[in-house]
Amino acid sequence: MCEIWKKGLRCQVCTGCGLCPGVTPENSASGGLHVLAEDALLGDKIPFARNGKRLAAADIGTTTVAMLLYDVDGSVADRFVEINPQVVYGADVLSRIKAAEDPSAAARMRESIRDVLEKGLKRFRKRLASEEILYLTVAANTTMTYLLMGWDPAELGRAPFAASRLSGAETELEGVGCFVLPGFSTFVGGDILAGCLACEMAEREELTLFIDLGTNGELLLGNRHRRIACATAAGPAFEGGANRGIWGADMIRFLAILRRNGILDETGLLEETYFDRGIRIGNVRITREAVRSVQLAKAAIAAGIEILLGKYGVSGGEVDRVVLAGGFGYYLNPEDAARIGLLPRDFTNRTAAGGNTALSGALRAGRELLSTGWESVRGKLEGYKKDTEIVNLAMEAGFEEKYVRCMALTERKLDRGN
Repeated sequence: MCEIWKKGLRCQVCTGCGLCPGVTPENSASGGLHVLAEDALLGDKIPFARNGKRLAAADIGTTTVAMLLYDVDGSVADRFVEINPQVVYGADVLSRIKAAEDPSAAARMRESIRDVLEKGLKRFRKRLASEEILYLTVAANTTMTYLLMGWDPAELGRAPFAASRLSGAETELEGVGCFVLPGFSTFVGGDILAGCLACEMAEREELTLFIDLGTNGELLLGNRHRRIACATAAGPAFEGGANRGIWGADMIRFLAILRRNGILDETGLLEETYFDRGIRIGNVRITREAVRSVQLAKAAIAAGIEILLGKYGVSGGEVDRVVLAGGFGYYLNPEDAARIGLLPRDFTNRTAAGGNTALSGALRAGRELLSTGWESVRGKLEGYKKDTEIVNLAMEAGFEEKYVRCMALTERKLDRGN
């Protein structure tokens, strides 16, 4: 966390780094989420020193870069968080793909992200013994991986939006061996594969729905036998939307409060008194533009969930657990999400926040890397990819109808085949 801003469990200024610990609804009297240990998704701590080898993990997000160094007993020894300097070329991946059409801009983006990672590694090196060798595992979305490796991302931004480089990669940063996790597809990247690792989805019988909400929303449903994934453009609503600077989970809570008090109807209209100027809750003014921004984003996610459940042939009640990734999930109250229809009512008692699952998954991959080597790890992850079907929501029959229906700010219960 950004310790100088920390107030209780929450930073007063949130960078979206996702380093807050995970949470769970168990034993929660308020219906909210409880804090878990930092390694809740990882189980018992496992030593990472193997013949003098030490491990670090990095999550290259579109907005933020987060890095962790692990101690010899498997605990976190140090942290490094910085804004992704590529934001000057645009807040989303498509803007950066466009910017990369200029070779000089592409080179600057590659250099800037490598500089950030090297800055973190230089900091971590100071905590190592002279004989220790550091290794870094990296989780990132597909565009961030392309820009890090210096690959031309043009193919990611034009039809048929097919990525030719998804097998993972190796590079060197600050003299440190760097291993980048493979991705599923153009819009479902290595950060989501890391989420699969963090949840042990490919190893468990229980059916898990993994949800990563941000400018892009990625969904992964399945277990060790079969998995289905998709991505949908959520826009900026979960990162402030029309009320820029307000954390997305707060917007969900505010809309749930307005719905509960009858001030906001299921179509997204505020009472006439507040229609033009909005309504103030505390120091936040909720406007009709802000409401509509959340509606559009949550409809895309909710429709995506329906499509995945339908293709898997299960109802919402058959999902054993729901894991929310990142900072958004850390603060999201499932009851609020259900009240406005972001999550089905069926999910409220089985939803947990996993914290930064990209880092957790990179850590799991790093554990195996130190023991068995990179080629063995990459082969295993390629096997996970082969058992995962990628769904293009835009090509799915009924998606538009479901999207429009999911605009309603009302509770949903999903039956089989919805």
